Parts: sequence; C-alpha cells; structure tokens
Amino acid sequence: QSNLPRLPLLCELDEADRACPRCGADMKPLAGEAERSEMIDVVELKYQVVEVARQKYVCGCGGAVETAPGPARAVEGGRYSLRFAIKVAFDKYVAHLPLERQARLMAHHGLNITSQTLWDQCSAVTELLTPTYEALFAELRASPVIGVDQTGWPDLEDTSLPPWQMWCVTAPGLVYHRICDDKSARTFKDLLSDYQGWVVADALGSHEAGARECRGLKLAACWAHVLRRFRDAVVDFSEAQFMLAWIQDLYAIDARATDTRDRARLRSTESRAVTEKMKAWMQGATALKTTSLGGAIRYTLGIWSRLTLFLDDPEIWLDNNRTERGLRGPVIGRRNHFGSKSARGTVVAATMYSLVESAKAAGVDPIAYLVEVAARSKQNPGAVLLPADFKTAA
Repeated sequence: QSNLPRLPLLCELDEADRACPRCGADMKPLAGEAERSEMIDVVELKYQVVEVARQKYVCGCGGAVETAPGPARAVEGGRYSLRFAIKVAFDKYVAHLPLERQARLMAHHGLNITSQTLWDQCSAVTELLTPTYEALFAELRASPVIGVDQTGWPDLEDTSLPPWQMWCVTAPGLVYHRICDDKSARTFKDLLSDYQGWVVADALGSHEAGARECRGLKLAACWAHVLRRFRDAVVDFSEAQFMLAWIQDLYAIDARATDTRDRARLRSTESRAVTEKMKAWMQGATALKTTSLGGAIRYTLGIWSRLTLFLDDPEIWLDNNRTERGLRGPVIGRRNHFGSKSARGTVVAATMYSLVESAKAAGVDPIAYLVEVAARSKQNPGAVLLPADFKTAA
C-alpha cells in the first residue's frame, strides 16, 4: 500500500507482565529484536467547527484599517469550508453517494445538515470549476481525433418525459460531458459543429446525419462494436471465431508500432491484408440475415467504408473504448442518485463528471485536482487548470 502514510507502533509489555515466569526477575527489552507485521487501520472521520478570527490592523495615522483574509469557502460568507464542499461533491460524483445518504452519515458523526445545504455547496463549487470545464472542451476540440458517445440521464422531476442524454466527448487525457435534451442529429451538430477532425463513434443514424451538417468533421467507426456482435454470434456460430481472431490481429499489429510513422506503414500493409480477408469471408458467408451471425455481418459491411478509414490515417483510433470508459462513472452514479431534478442539476453533474473523469484519464488524483482548481478560481476568478498542467505542477 505505497499510497498510504505509515505510522510506527511499538507494542510493549505492561510492568506487571515483565516478571520472568521462571525466576521472577524483571525482563529487559531485547535490543533490536521485535516481531514485525503490518496492519491497515482507519482514522474515524471527524467534523469540527473552526472558530475563525480575522485579525484587524490599523495604522497609527488613522488612515487605514485592514483585515486579514480568512480561509476559502465555497459560498462567500457561508459556514462551510471550500474543502468541505469539494468533499461533498467528490463523494457524490466519485463515490456515488446521494446527498441524502451523505446527510445521514454526517449526522452519525455529529454534524446536522440538510441535503439542500449539501446541494448548495456542490452548486457553488461548480461555479468555481466552470472556467476549467469550458477550457477543457476547447482543449479537447483541438485534438485530431475525438470519441463521441451518449447515455440516458433521468429527469427526476418529470418521469413522464424522455430522459435527458449525457453526451461524452473524449481525447487522450480529456473527458467532457454535457447533458442535453436528446441524442438527435441537431444536438450532435450543436456540440461539434466547429470541430475539425476525426470523430470515432458508433453507427447511430443521428451521428451520421449530424456529421453531414458539420464541415470539416469526418466520421470513423468503432471496431469494438463489431467485436461485440461477433462475440455474441460465436455462441451459436463457431465460424464467427474467424472474425474475432482477425479483429485481434488488427490490435496486435497496432501494438507493434513504435511511432506514428511505423503505425501508418503497418496499417497500410499488414492491417489492410487482414481487412481484405475479413471482407472476402463475410461476402462469402451464407448465414441468414435474421441470425446473430447474419446480423453481425450485415452491420459490419454496412459501415465498412468507415471501419477501414484507419488504414489510411494512423491517427484514427481502432475503437471508442476511451469514451465508453468516460461514461462508466456517470452510469454508476445514475444507479445510485438516479439523475437530476433540474436543468441546473444537469450542469452541475456534467461539470463535476467532466473534471473527475478527466483527472482519472490523466492519472491525477481527482479530489486533489478539484481542490486545486477551485482554490485557484477562488483566488483568481476565471483561472483555468487542466489535468495535464496539474500533473506537471505536481
């Protein structure tokens, strides 16, 4: 457990137990000798009231009075520290603890607080994180390749309405979420209309329609979606193993590349040869369209031109798994706190998940990162700190 602090603990015999059972004399410590082991322990969580006194200063001339600055708080003039507010947000959006559950746990530790107050803290922190949230999306759109996916996000106030859609856009080390009304072509366009580059996504008709409306945006398909379809088909059709093996070959070839130029060479030769085998096999297959194998073949050939774009561009990803991983946290959170009650709630959720998932994607401690972003924004409104910059500074 290299990430945990270490506390030495020397266990000694009580005075009464130091008498030798044979002769009754006092036993002395055996220098340098002890039985050693490790034990993981927990320090009980504790909330405390900090009585803040901001010292006032006055000049002898009577011309100036100054007051020392106080500790940072999420809500100016509020009772709760900035670190407290970050902890509440972290527990909800990383540990997936609903605010009502947090309030009950806090009461167990002596702090009486309502879930509404906890929500106010989350909302206030989001205001501090907004400049970085917006800068994150701008940084992401500068990438030559991005991934796009979405998942439903329930409206807790009106369950009769269709759920909102949480869109996820990713690049290496960056994850951006935005909760929109739907997953239509119009929403795709609104989100990515100014993007110039490749978008790796699944074969939704709305993606294709939206991409046609975006100048400079080029749509590529995801091999992981193909892999899953043939993996399902292999249960009833053993010949689907051919496609699974060939897809694995594509990944193995990419893994051998030493740099972008080498990947371009390998893709244009070895990967191209593999895809030609795939296509010939699928075109010669006799599986009925209504079977799982027939469906997998029909799906793959239907998007073949976008699946094979990677052969001519070494920057294109083979799959969109990075984006699906970016949605994993929100999906788990959705199962625990169920969605959002308001439009403001969707903004808070999207902002928090964007920064948390970006921190994780960049290999940065999420809570340390959130504290630093919020603290900088508090000191300098509008300040931006991307995960890569925090990592470098750390």
